[in-house]
Amino acid sequence: MTEPEPQPERTVVIVGQGGIQTDLDLNSLEDDEIAAVIPDMLADYSAECRDWTLIASEHWKQSRWSRADELLHRGISFFAGGPGRHPDSVALVNLHAMLAHLHLHLARSAPKIILPTAKYDKIAPSTRTKDHHHKEAAANLNAATEALRHSGAGQEDEPVSLAMGRVIHYLATGQPGLAHPLVERLLQRQPTNLIALTAQARLQFARRSHEQALQTYQQLLSLSPDMHPDPRIGLGLCLWQLGDRAKARAAWERALSREPSSWVCLLLLGLASLNTSREPSASREERLKLAAEGVELVQKAFKLNNKSSASALALASISGQGGQVPVASKLAERAIQYSDNKRHSVLSNADRGRLGFVSGDVADAGPYIAAAKAEDAGAVNILAELTLGQIAIKSGNLREALNFIEQTAKRLNGKGPLEYTVLHACLLAYPHPGMPADELAKNRVTARNMLTELHNLVALAETDEDWAKLRGVGTDADIFVELAKLWQGESLEKAIAAYQTALSIKSDEELAGDEPSQELQPPDLAAIRLSDNLGALFQLQGNVETAERMYQEALQKLASETGKDAEVLKTVLAYNLGRAYEEGGDNVKAAQWYRDVLRQHPEHMESKVRLALIAVSAGRHYDAHTLLKECLKSDETNITLRSVYTNFLITIGSYKEALAFTTQTLKFDRADAYTFCALGWLHFTLGREAKSGQELTDRPKQYLRSAEAYERALHLDPASAQAAQGLAIALVEDTLAPKGAALSGPDEGKLRARLAGQALSIFSRIKDSLSEGPVNVNMGHCFFIRGEEEKAIESYGTASNAYKGRNVAVLLYLARAWYALANRESNFTAMTKALDYCQHAMHVQPSDRAILYNIAMIQQKAAEMLFSLEPSKRTLEELQVGLKQAQQAANTFRALANDKSGALPYDADLADQRARYGDGLLRRAPAELQRQEAYEGETQARVEEARRMRAEELARIQAAEAARQAEIEAKAAQLAEQRRKAREEALAWQEELNARQAEEEAKRQANIDKRKKRKEGGAIESGDEEGGEGETRPREKKQRKQRKPKEGGKKRRKARNKSEIESSEEDNMSLDEDERDNDGEEVDEERARADRAKNTLAMLKAKRKSKRPVEDPDDEDEDDDDVNQGAAKRGKQFKSKAYISDSDEEEDDAKPVNAESPATANGNGDDGEEGMEVDEQAVEEKDDVDEDEDPEI
Repeated sequence: MTEPEPQPERTVVIVGQGGIQTDLDLNSLEDDEIAAVIPDMLADYSAECRDWTLIASEHWKQSRWSRADELLHRGISFFAGGPGRHPDSVALVNLHAMLAHLHLHLARSAPKIILPTAKYDKIAPSTRTKDHHHKEAAANLNAATEALRHSGAGQEDEPVSLAMGRVIHYLATGQPGLAHPLVERLLQRQPTNLIALTAQARLQFARRSHEQALQTYQQLLSLSPDMHPDPRIGLGLCLWQLGDRAKARAAWERALSREPSSWVCLLLLGLASLNTSREPSASREERLKLAAEGVELVQKAFKLNNKSSASALALASISGQGGQVPVASKLAERAIQYSDNKRHSVLSNADRGRLGFVSGDVADAGPYIAAAKAEDAGAVNILAELTLGQIAIKSGNLREALNFIEQTAKRLNGKGPLEYTVLHACLLAYPHPGMPADELAKNRVTARNMLTELHNLVALAETDEDWAKLRGVGTDADIFVELAKLWQGESLEKAIAAYQTALSIKSDEELAGDEPSQELQPPDLAAIRLSDNLGALFQLQGNVETAERMYQEALQKLASETGKDAEVLKTVLAYNLGRAYEEGGDNVKAAQWYRDVLRQHPEHMESKVRLALIAVSAGRHYDAHTLLKECLKSDETNITLRSVYTNFLITIGSYKEALAFTTQTLKFDRADAYTFCALGWLHFTLGREAKSGQELTDRPKQYLRSAEAYERALHLDPASAQAAQGLAIALVEDTLAPKGAALSGPDEGKLRARLAGQALSIFSRIKDSLSEGPVNVNMGHCFFIRGEEEKAIESYGTASNAYKGRNVAVLLYLARAWYALANRESNFTAMTKALDYCQHAMHVQPSDRAILYNIAMIQQKAAEMLFSLEPSKRTLEELQVGLKQAQQAANTFRALANDKSGALPYDADLADQRARYGDGLLRRAPAELQRQEAYEGETQARVEEARRMRAEELARIQAAEAARQAEIEAKAAQLAEQRRKAREEALAWQEELNARQAEEEAKRQANIDKRKKRKEGGAIESGDEEGGEGETRPREKKQRKQRKPKEGGKKRRKARNKSEIESSEEDNMSLDEDERDNDGEEVDEERARADRAKNTLAMLKAKRKSKRPVEDPDDEDEDDDDVNQGAAKRGKQFKSKAYISDSDEEEDDAKPVNAESPATANGNGDDGEEGMEVDEQAVEEKDDVDEDEDPEI
């Protein structure tokens, strides 16, 4: 075993009064005996203050807090003065300042409070708290300030330790406003003071000036890269708040690499990992990895400093989520007692209260929740409010819990977490004792809307990020089961969607935990119950096939399961499967499943009742009666069972027995509205079906008892639609009218119509609350009484559809309505409809001879109606059909009259009379047929004549249209030919025009060249060979005649020659022809182009004929010079594109065509200048050519 290395000697020399010196080994201060005598030795030696502080610092470094405190107190008492000693104010300043710093340091690790009721983290009551140390520090700082004042030093001479002590004290006690001016004053004295800069950075961070704090921390790092504590910690905090979390982690990791034992760096990195693990954008694997990393780092930080409230609070939350309630409670108590800020105190108290509730100790949780709310009364503490609500729920005070949650919801204003929304919705949906029905209904609607919003979020969640935003609420199947319950009475579709979501959550849980070793695990009974409920909803919706499939799948999962819960679930599934088969029409399979249930549970009453109803539908009334009697023996007081038996007696026609049994049912329950409805129906039916004398006498009593029963039912259930319908029937039948008040004739009809209208208002209000069959039949009766057969037919038709067309009574009601409509409107088609419905009823119930009588009656009435109509209102085909039906009716009536089989539902004598009446109708048949044939023959002849005339008129119109079309085509062909020729002429004229332009251009260019030569040489070589070679002679200028302008300053218009006039007339003619074009087109572009070119060419030819040949080029030059000189006098130079002879007599006929002359460009000319008059017609023709982009002329 190796011995520890000896510590190096650290010796200090203590100089006493009179020059006495003593060597003191600082390592020896670990010995308590030596440390105890050191204060006395320093006092005896009258050591200087620096020796006292030096030894106190050594105690501080070695965490010997009591020794340092004792030494400093002894030094303060020594330098305070005594017999023969004067007080040393400077020493007192230093010693008091050091003692204040010692208490401030101890306050960091001291508990804030000591919980007297702590169950897990108990602290000795004698332990000094933060408040004690802060008070001691404040007292010493004040004493140091007083000593500084006695020493005569000014504020600028205040030691840095004293100033920083006050700053630290203000920051530790939550008074940053008092610390700020001290830091500013200190930095003015020492701008690079590291401690002051650190305090300034903390103050800036506390004021949320993160950018300024970041700059301050960067300045600290540049001044002292190896500073302790590391400025990179504060640097990382600023970067995290500014959103650059990657750089923040990098700063903390760098600080941790420099100081691996820094619990602050470990804590910050751990909290950063835990916060990042909650980000929805991270994948599930990344979140799990970051959470594990964060927990590990926080645990390391807590081991290094187990008095850190932040570390304890984080670990308490993690341990609570992991189910380690005692550990989490101890950590929460540690965080409460050592919290160094208000936020930690509130969170730790709320967390400890929640953990107390989770552990089942409600009394233990209450004080902590109250402390959390009192700590920050102005803010909303969600965790504390949730815990209070849960405590009230567990205590059974649901109304109190709802009040807690609603008050907090108002303060949150809809911005609470999802967990809070779920709890609020569940409390709203629960029927609290004493709550009014309208308030409960309103609360349930509110709860349904809240949970529906959550359901929509779950339905839209696709990615891991979406599910992370739900924070586990979306994986709670019970929430959506509750939502399905709320929707079940309003919308089966939405209830099914909620159940499907709950079932998918259960399925995902099974898949998440499904491993090869778990294949033999029993099925989840809760998931199977959800499947059963979902199947029942599908069955209620009418989707029987889906319900059957779900029941069968659930039974297969439970096939090998045993146990009470599994057996109960099997029975429920088997019964529901039988109900599904029964609703699907497969009574055989339904009966098999019911019998299977009875084999397992012979006392299962519901299966016996369903078997009895199946037997009734099959006509086996004895079997049904036996099964129902067995059920009544086992449970005679079951109101539902007694209702079924009453319905069975009514079905078999035992109305009196049913009345007696229903009356007996009232002895067991006089508050059942359905029983009173049945009683009212039975009394009304017995009164209506009365036949004997006594029964007829008792009819008014029966009607009165019926009305009383319905009234009692409405009193018990004001929303009872059956009772309202019964009273409406009594109203329209006028069964409650007193004797002697009956009316007759028109007054009776008006009264019945008025009563039917009143009954209709009742039926229309209860229509949606009852099955479509009965209520629509009653509405049809009311409409029929009011004479509104069309509406009666519509109501009867709806009722017949509800009965799937198998109800004979409804079919006969339809036939009656159509029959009445046919008689009122003399409509054979309506009579045919009535006959069809009667025949359908006969097909459903072929043994009823009353229906056969009605069929014959309708057939005979149809023939009678046809005979009474005018020939224009009937057809021969209808007449033939009616005669055929009349023959069948006569035969039917004759057969019915001769029927002697027994009691008949009709009068045989009346049938015989109808037969003889039918024979009379048939004798009229030939005359009616002949009359109808003659009428239709005449009508057909008129129709044929009209058709012939129409065909001739149509042929004439078609011929005229064909001739017009041919004329149009001929004109179009002629116009196309003219256009073709015009295009060819235009091309020829364009070629000739181009040639003339080229010739004119060549002449113009030659003249230009001559002028250039003349200007350059001063003279122009003669064009004649007679002058000899090289000879030049001056040329005399010719005098042009000055033309006098016309009076008024206007130019005369040049007279057009014959060719120009002809071309203009042709142009006008062509335009007139184009205007008269049938297609309404504009003047053809190509033709107009050709016409303009033709006119221009004719003009040039006319001018060319009027010109005199130019023999001497020099003369032309002279003329040009004259023109140019004239233009020069006006300050402008005029260049002409065409040149004319110098003859004064021909100027009027041959003027240059100049597009750039002032006369044409500016719209006016100088009449006093010679040679400048331009022919207006030529200018107009030139403009026409320019518009068509022809070359200039």
